[in-house]
Amino acid sequence: MKEAANEVYYDSFHALCHRLIVYGILYPYYFLRYKCKIMGQENVPNDGRPYLIVSNHFSYSDPTIISMAVRGPVAYVAKQELFDDSLLSKTITFLGAIPINRDKPGPSTIKKIKEVLHKGWPVGIFIEGTRNKSRDNISKLEQGAAFLARLAGKIDVLPIGIQGGQKSFDKLTIKVGKLIPFDGNKSLDEMTWIYGQAVADLAELKLLKEDDQLAANQLQK
Repeated sequence: MKEAANEVYYDSFHALCHRLIVYGILYPYYFLRYKCKIMGQENVPNDGRPYLIVSNHFSYSDPTIISMAVRGPVAYVAKQELFDDSLLSKTITFLGAIPINRDKPGPSTIKKIKEVLHKGWPVGIFIEGTRNKSRDNISKLEQGAAFLARLAGKIDVLPIGIQGGQKSFDKLTIKVGKLIPFDGNKSLDEMTWIYGQAVADLAELKLLKEDDQLAANQLQK
């Protein structure tokens, strides 16, 4: 019964609500406050194929910013802890968020992601796993995108880079890259690096090598 209740969040009514929020409220807000510029929208698949979205992550606004870029609703994978707060849980669930245990994703999460993709909603995940304090580099990569792309059915990935928008009237640029086909011959590490490099290039961030990533992570703690 719980599963059936979850299904309603990915129907046409919720997709319409999502679009009204994004285009009726957020779209004019971002364009007025941040001089928002979106590039590469021609790269967004429009043939009904399922795909994942992977991007960098600066702020809590990023999911809605990305929805503007792809011109439609996105079901974002969100850490389980965000659903502990009742009001926040209701809000992000209404907007299509999918809870995940980042340390040990269960079969039910993969099943839910497959169902959401089947309903025509792209699923979004941040390549860094959490917000990045640096505006110069991507200091760590998580395998979540590569892991989900493989287990959800060899799904292609759309990279998006977010740049700027640190304060009011700063220019905010969102760049949509070309779809990256799933490659079953590559390891999770290799695909993670490919996704990370694509996002870094779009966001004009430096992608640190593994040793440099570890050092940068220690400095941010």
